[in-house]
Amino acid sequence: MNEDRTDGAGHKLAGSIKEGIGKLTGDTKLQAEGKVEHAAGSVQNTAGKVEDEPHRGVDHDRIEGAGKKVGGSIKEGVGKLTGDSKLEAEGKAQKAAGTVQNAVGGAKDTVRDAFKK
Repeated sequence: MNEDRTDGAGHKLAGSIKEGIGKLTGDTKLQAEGKVEHAAGSVQNTAGKVEDEPHRGVDHDRIEGAGKKVGGSIKEGVGKLTGDSKLEAEGKAQKAAGTVQNAVGGAKDTVRDAFKK
């Protein structure tokens, strides 16, 4: 098991705890932060699982970039929901970075596939 899997599992747990405390106390910001951390942990854990398995022809940057896009979308949505413009902006930036990283991975896949033929 690699570090991404263990870190991701930890973030999922911490996010669930924050979300629960936010629900109990009525703190919508803490609840939203918990949802974001849980989702980010899920993405990180899934990326770790993919790394542990033999590669199936997909570059790591594509997977990681897709994860960043999802995490960014969640952050952006939670920022809009809670009125947190800083979180919303961070989400937009993370989503853009994920799009770029995913495109780099796609280019690597294209080059690798061209040399396989």
